[in-house]
Amino acid sequence: MFDPLPFGTDPRGRRTDGALIEHNWLLGSMPGQGKTSAVRVLVAAAALDPSVEMWLHELKGTGDLDPFEQVSHRFISGIDDESIAYAAESLKMLRAEVMRRAARLKKLDRALCPDKKVTREIANKRSLHLWPLLAAFDELQNLFAHPKYGKQAGEDAVFVIKIGRALGVFLILATQRPDKESLPTGVSGNVSTRFCLKVAGQVENDMILGTSAYKNGARATTFRPKVDAGLGYLKGEENAPRVVRTYYLNGADTERVAKRARASARRPARCPVWRSAAMSARSAGTCSPTRPRRSVTRLPCTGPSWPPGSPSGSPSGGRTPHRTRCRRNAGPGACPAWSSRQAASGAAAAAGRPSRPRAGSRDPLPGQLWRCRS
Repeated sequence: MFDPLPFGTDPRGRRTDGALIEHNWLLGSMPGQGKTSAVRVLVAAAALDPSVEMWLHELKGTGDLDPFEQVSHRFISGIDDESIAYAAESLKMLRAEVMRRAARLKKLDRALCPDKKVTREIANKRSLHLWPLLAAFDELQNLFAHPKYGKQAGEDAVFVIKIGRALGVFLILATQRPDKESLPTGVSGNVSTRFCLKVAGQVENDMILGTSAYKNGARATTFRPKVDAGLGYLKGEENAPRVVRTYYLNGADTERVAKRARASARRPARCPVWRSAAMSARSAGTCSPTRPRRSVTRLPCTGPSWPPGSPSGSPSGGRTPHRTRCRRNAGPGACPAWSSRQAASGAAAAAGRPSRPRAGSRDPLPGQLWRCRS
């Protein structure tokens, strides 16, 4: 995340990277030109970084970003008023988060934070709560053009774009109607990275790429509909826009990336909402269904150890007969992961008979946790 991420290729087939940290993205095009696919590439790259917190808002309602719901702290997919209100609330929360981070960053020691901006070292210190926060809004025009929520959402977005960059909060904004009504000038004028696919005219071209981009030769109007889908002008840290074709992730590839991110990051474990629910479930003797990994708790063994004469439960005494209990159930008999081999071992231990594990046994060693097989 703190290094440039693969985004696409140039006309010669060379890889083109795009930076997410300290950058806000604006993507625009006509419908069907690959705008959402470009957003998906950026979100997939961010999802593979365990330190990133993601808020995703797909305001078209077609489920293009649904695979990433399992690794998102906030997620919505829809075009109704409830979905629009949820996205507007997210921008309001982001504004408050930026203010909190600014106060927190100000108190940090100069030795840790000399430049007063979020770095990899600061992000890895989980107690500071200053990890990168990515918020993506697809079909943004449905939010900014809303008669009830649009005005305030636009003001919040401008605030976050202007101040949140150095604080680890950055936005990915995608729209298919880049005009004054659906894209505030404060948003289009302050983003640092722009990607313009096929658009209809000069006004839309300059709304995405900046003033006079059309006159200077960056003309996304020349791309062919459908044929040049995924092809656009990328304008980032370099002043001169360059033609880039984005990488393409189909549905199956997107699912694989999301599952890999879910397996490696376990993001819900740091979500305060999940944490409070998990603690309540633990006190009630049940396991939260949203926990990314169920485990089995090892109980102390009451029988003799193997080999005979070694201290019971001692790691140096070899493998010991043991009993396990699933956290999700009241006792070992109710756990579906309770295998016949484990049950026999537990019965032998309760009867006072040593039960030597057979060679190649997959029973856990003392102090280990096993994933519940249910």
